[in-house]
Amino acid sequence: MNKADEFKKIMDTSNSNKVVILTNHYQIVGRVYDCEECNKEYFINLTNASLCLINDVYDNQTCDKYTSSHYDWLHINFDKVVAFSFTK
Repeated sequence: MNKADEFKKIMDTSNSNKVVILTNHYQIVGRVYDCEECNKEYFINLTNASLCLINDVYDNQTCDKYTSSHYDWLHINFDKVVAFSFTK
């Protein structure tokens, strides 16, 4: 099973498509979009994504006030993901 299949399996188990993703530099919050034409094996496709620097999250205990960018669409390479969690 590849990373995309494992990710989808966990998403289905959690019964939510809202995800918090951590990379080495960013915290990203968004909704997973099931894109038929996108390369789902290598990328997580998000809609309504917010992005902030990971240092802002840990220094200030929140990302809400320090969100640096908002994207209608954001595609994240699975190889760059350090951790993720599905939320309600």
